[in-house]
Amino acid sequence: MDIISENIKNKVLLVYTQRLIRGRTFEMIESLGTLTLAAQLNQNGFEAKALTGITTDVMDVIKQEGSSLFAVCFYCDFDNRSAVAAIIKALKKEASFYILLGGPQTLHMTPEDKKIWLADAILKGEGEEILVEWLLAKRAGVSRRVSGEISDNQNSEYVTIKDFSPFALPEDQDKWNHQERPLLSVIAARGCPHRCAFCFEGGNSKTLRMREACDVLLEIETRLKESSGPRYLFFADDTFTTRPKRLKELLAGLKKLREIYDFVWFCEGHPGFLAKHPDLIKEMIKSGMVRMQIGMESGVGHVLDAYGKQASPEDVKKVVEICFEEGLPQLTGNFIIGGAFESLETLEQTSKMALEMLESAPGMLDLSTTFIMPLPGTQIYNNPESFGIILEDRECLTANEDFPVNHTKALSLAEICRERSRFITKISNRMKAQYQNSQLPKMRIKNDYQLAMRYGITSAYFKFLYVKDEKWHNYFKNLVLFDGILKEWEHVEISKIQVYTVQNVQDPAWWDLESLSDEELEILWSSGVLTIGELMEKLGWSQEKMQSCLEKMNRNGLILFSQSI
Repeated sequence: MDIISENIKNKVLLVYTQRLIRGRTFEMIESLGTLTLAAQLNQNGFEAKALTGITTDVMDVIKQEGSSLFAVCFYCDFDNRSAVAAIIKALKKEASFYILLGGPQTLHMTPEDKKIWLADAILKGEGEEILVEWLLAKRAGVSRRVSGEISDNQNSEYVTIKDFSPFALPEDQDKWNHQERPLLSVIAARGCPHRCAFCFEGGNSKTLRMREACDVLLEIETRLKESSGPRYLFFADDTFTTRPKRLKELLAGLKKLREIYDFVWFCEGHPGFLAKHPDLIKEMIKSGMVRMQIGMESGVGHVLDAYGKQASPEDVKKVVEICFEEGLPQLTGNFIIGGAFESLETLEQTSKMALEMLESAPGMLDLSTTFIMPLPGTQIYNNPESFGIILEDRECLTANEDFPVNHTKALSLAEICRERSRFITKISNRMKAQYQNSQLPKMRIKNDYQLAMRYGITSAYFKFLYVKDEKWHNYFKNLVLFDGILKEWEHVEISKIQVYTVQNVQDPAWWDLESLSDEELEILWSSGVLTIGELMEKLGWSQEKMQSCLEKMNRNGLILFSQSI
């Protein structure tokens, strides 16, 4: 395609799409790369929007906008490559716009891939400059091969950027059909200094390039100014805790911004680093961190060594203990099932470690599992035998993280699936037991409700336990919804108790009529009508007797208290 009419030379869609269902993480976090590219294109006279969604929705939008589009640019990674290929093939039958391909999956592409992908151009590398250059040339009617572009007969090096400060900052309004949601994602660095054997960044990234703390803070402040409600700031890079000096600059800036704007934040942390700098964990929490992810991978030391993790199981456990002591609301970690040298014995050690951590930090941990995905360029992709791994499906054509594509010398595919199920069952059963045995601190439960209701942050405990217990769900929901108005018993001023009013927080359907006395039922029916002093007079009770009854009813989740005005 060489000629596009003059009246449609500006509109560009930058697309990140995956198959499957709504509600997946990629839709919540969105693609920051496409949003950043949209900002550069709009600064250069284009009308660019970043579109994130499942394949069917993406196709609907492209068909709807097709006649007015100048170009559609697809972000391609390992997970969505076949979906993107199918979409491009379908679009090329009648497209009147340019189709471009970029993203991390292009790193390993060659001229042969041009025949497979059918895109008008494959651009390898970070696109802030090369995408703008390619589209400007086409808009001017000039044929020009840009850096990073694969030609029919010539490959290209992957383009990386050292300094990000000259580029326009991403703007949330550049999202397709933008509607503000609590989550606000930021990338503070690119590349990675670590070389974990299973990680695409570790296997493929160039030198770590960290944005200046002042630039990151400026982006955050600019986007917060345009926000209308509380935000959950999500640092999407996995090197946030790499450099202590820079980290402290970010923490100080975040702390100041929180004096003006209502937000909390998440980051990924390296357990080896944090175990050596425990004081930083406290500072991170003070500056608004409410959720952090650390790589756990395995409970076996030699397995972590094989991965090149630069952390031990003891480091992971130490970080968990510190986070719990310092009051971090949520800490999440992932375990690989069926990974390097996996056997029933290694899985037993990993399960034991996971259960011990749950007991040492009740209510804080979100533990998840995954299978090994042999991502291109990683050590496990290139040399699986070095890790005791046999790849049955190197290109992951039979699965998308939902089924193993490898087994080990000790475990078959079926056994790995079975052991993952057993691991998950052990974890969920322990969490249920903690809840049923009242091991979870009440303040942690309340904090989880505050984070869920105000910032949209839901923990595993919240999603799978708290909201399914309707009585206590009603209790904490009302406590948080009317924070400052409704109080628990321990926050009632006893000296002024007679002017408080009892507030029933349960539907009468949840009253246990067999266990409630006539007086307790009277208290519930008088909710919001009579003061505690008036109830004492009506029932003929002493203040001591009334206090004992009210404390018991609050402890059972039936009532809260408000102070009469």
